[in-house]
Amino acid sequence: MRYDRSPPKDRTHLDEVWDLKQRIRREDGYLCQTWDFFSSSYENNTAHILLEGGDEGTNGNQSVVGFCVVRGDGYILFLGVASDYRGGGLGRTLVERASEENDVLTCHARASNENAVGFYEHLGFEVDRQIDSYYKNGEDAIYMSRDESASLRSKITDALKRKD
Repeated sequence: MRYDRSPPKDRTHLDEVWDLKQRIRREDGYLCQTWDFFSSSYENNTAHILLEGGDEGTNGNQSVVGFCVVRGDGYILFLGVASDYRGGGLGRTLVERASEENDVLTCHARASNENAVGFYEHLGFEVDRQIDSYYKNGEDAIYMSRDESASLRSKITDALKRKD
């Protein structure tokens, strides 16, 4: 498994990430964005990519098995892992890579996508609110956040209290 980071304006892996996103849409019914929206979001934000196979130096025959596209403010626009690779910690790896650049991470998840909501909760995200009819099809969204700066502050405070 190899990690790659595509900064804003870098189209590296865009077509392969799109192909995986479309496969996830067909299999699971999520990630329903259009090409125009998805490609623009990819190109204007940071993409964290996990690849398998091929030669690291040439990117030959490598397959994208996971991706996380994140805005500069820490909002996770898209997160996807190929179905064959789920449950192996790849989603966690992608979110942790995103958190290296952002103390606060936020996202929306479809209220009906219990796996996504549970996944984010498992990683320490908290449900901030439910937004009615957020998605184009009228489905509700759950807005979630994880603030590592607050967590770090509380850990330091707890450690200092123990020393007293």
